[in-house]
Amino acid sequence: MFGAAVLFLGTIIWAALKWRYSGIIKHRNHVIALYKARLNGATPDQAKAKIDSLEGQVVSLKNREWPKLTPDAVTDFETVLASQESHVVSVLPQDRDSVFLARDLVDAFNRIGWKAKRDTIMNELPDGLSVWPEDDVARAICNALTMATGALVTLRTDQQHLKNQGTYAIGIGYKLD
Repeated sequence: MFGAAVLFLGTIIWAALKWRYSGIIKHRNHVIALYKARLNGATPDQAKAKIDSLEGQVVSLKNREWPKLTPDAVTDFETVLASQESHVVSVLPQDRDSVFLARDLVDAFNRIGWKAKRDTIMNELPDGLSVWPEDDVARAICNALTMATGALVTLRTDQQHLKNQGTYAIGIGYKLD
């Protein structure tokens, strides 16, 4: 009788453990199947290469962000342009990556007495920094931007109607490497 009770109790314990661990194993197998489906049969080395590629894309997107201007760069920018006659300037950022530079430029122009605003555009801007319409004031703006940012700034000859209005535009396209 005692042996039958021990055997019965052992069977119940064995069945409970089997049921419990089969649930854990089923869950683990489901997780493994999900990972395999996400990897599309890739080996661990292929998966690592894909992750490294995606991390590289994230870094390249981060590197295109225009940084804020340093206080010394802002001072140099304002000093170069302060001697110029006051004009109207529209700063045209391409996307969110240029928002800090656009804000710094608008603030600097307003501090030296120019009327500046951040504007939006419908057309694509070329990569990098550009100023238009081309004339002596635009060249001065180009020089000041080059000194402040260290980036190549191009003069654009299009949009000459802005010249008649006394307005200048600064395009902040995607940052070049």
